[in-house]
Amino acid sequence: MWSLARSGTRAHLAAMTGTFVVLALAGALVAGTGVLFESGLRTSGDAGEGGLLVALASSFAGTTLVLVVLVVAATVSLALRQRQRDFALLRAVGATRAQVRRLVGLEVVLVTLVAVPTGAIPGLFAVRRLTPLLLEAQMVPAGFTMARSPLPVLVAVAFLLPVAHLAARLASRETLRTPPTTAVRQSVVEPAGIGPVRRISALALAVCGLVAAFSPLVVPGTIGSAAAATSAFLLVAAAALAGPLLVAWVLGATHRVPGGPATTLALANTRGFSRRLTTAVVPLALVLAVGTVQTTVDDTVAEAATRQLADGLRADLVVTSPGLDAAGLAELAAVPGVESATALGSVTARVRVDDELGGIEALSWEAAQLRTLPAGGAGRVLDLDVVEGDLAALDRPDTVAISRDASLDTGKGVGETLLIRWPSGVEAPAEVVAVHDRGLGFGGYLTGRATPAAHGADAAPDTVLLTTSGPGAEQAVAGLGLTVRDEAGYVAAASAGDDAGRALSTAMLLALLLFVGIAAANTLVLTTAGRRSELTLLRRTGATNAQLVGMAGVEALVAGVAAWVIAVAAVVPSVLGVSFGLLGPSVPPIDLVTLGGLTLVVLLVPLLTVVPVVVSANRRAGAEMIRG
Repeated sequence: MWSLARSGTRAHLAAMTGTFVVLALAGALVAGTGVLFESGLRTSGDAGEGGLLVALASSFAGTTLVLVVLVVAATVSLALRQRQRDFALLRAVGATRAQVRRLVGLEVVLVTLVAVPTGAIPGLFAVRRLTPLLLEAQMVPAGFTMARSPLPVLVAVAFLLPVAHLAARLASRETLRTPPTTAVRQSVVEPAGIGPVRRISALALAVCGLVAAFSPLVVPGTIGSAAAATSAFLLVAAAALAGPLLVAWVLGATHRVPGGPATTLALANTRGFSRRLTTAVVPLALVLAVGTVQTTVDDTVAEAATRQLADGLRADLVVTSPGLDAAGLAELAAVPGVESATALGSVTARVRVDDELGGIEALSWEAAQLRTLPAGGAGRVLDLDVVEGDLAALDRPDTVAISRDASLDTGKGVGETLLIRWPSGVEAPAEVVAVHDRGLGFGGYLTGRATPAAHGADAAPDTVLLTTSGPGAEQAVAGLGLTVRDEAGYVAAASAGDDAGRALSTAMLLALLLFVGIAAANTLVLTTAGRRSELTLLRRTGATNAQLVGMAGVEALVAGVAAWVIAVAAVVPSVLGVSFGLLGPSVPPIDLVTLGGLTLVVLLVPLLTVVPVVVSANRRAGAEMIRG
């Protein structure tokens, strides 16, 4: 059976080459994500410095694995669907279902076992290019190096092998369960509609996608918004399963569309081969969905942080000069025109966010910047929108106020205790005395000055909020050699301060888009290359070269528009949910430049892949007709 599998792979080298490329790229992505995760877990030190890297890898892995499953399943299904006639003929000459199923499985296993390590090993080295960005974004400590081990390659193989094998089983399922003669006929003409299992699965995914999109109505903040961001992928997956029905519904009225022979042929093909169109459309839709959702989430989080900071500040001027001592604060408070000076400090510590994973440092502890408030709070110059408890209780040692997102993340509320590991290595519980709703703007954890002082932590003032009575106060403060801004200037500077984080996010997004984009182009090439016999038949029955190229152009345009429509329909609930969870009822901050660029990609990729393949096939068909 292994010899048959190898022979089948060699005989269909073109289709398997496309599958090989996608599996190799998927292996690189999964292995690279595994390197990030393993590096976070292996980062040395008691304080669990790798926690931020583990969180980053976990977030990236969620999106990556969903994309990998969708793209690999679509590619494997397409490669095997083009061979349905071969499998049907094997059944017709006496091969049993089990024999054909085993042959298909062995072929996919053979390609996967070669392709995934081929891509995963370079992925181990490619991901190291993120190290400078990780250091600039302060996601890892100085001197950090990526972990080196074969474990991510093994994980990639272990993950992708069952995905590819299951996709192969599902792709050959319909051919194997029908009688051999019927299977031969259906290998030429697609069956109408979809089965009940596929229909129910599509409906279930659509419902889950809509529930996830509107989860911020129940769970506001970053956690609800993160769930909403995943809804686009669930809705695209639902569209992939229900594709033939959607195509029949959308194109059902195209019988009456005016046009020449090329348009008529193209629309007839899209109606008659809706499954083939769906397979080509899904990767294209993912390109637009991934790019739009990820950039919208980033922009929405930044906008929410800016709004919270602007809404919470009540100061006239903000001084940002780390290392201010008592004498400097006194001198600042004595400046003419300054009515009050409220000093805020900060200290880096570790917070235990999961009590059940105490043995795994990087997963159970999270690095946090604890903001210290003066005695009595800072109610005159700060409005943190406290939803429970009282900030005045922070004057007591071993107390902490947390944001609503931190409360959901840790499962802690007012009256419960959080375990904090201070820079000295001392671990001490702190009672939660308040929960506020502006964590993106002011941080997830706030304490009074007494709490870090009780454990030997230096929380020197780095920000001073001033209220003033005259216009000359700003110049007077600047004359002391301090950095001073008005409220609007401080908010703008703080909002623009995370360029390194945005660069890291952009690099990881580009890796995803490159994978999905190559997979989409590969799918279109495979789909079109598998139609050479169809194109040859059209040439022999009188279709001209210009008509066939025109037909290919119309089909490519239909595929691009269909992908755009599916992606937009999937993205709209997602971005609305993300925006509602973080900004309330408002228009989502969609990056129109990114949306426009991805729209061009979705429309141009089919034209740049389908039309050249058809031109090449026409040349071959013409040469064969001359020789024949």
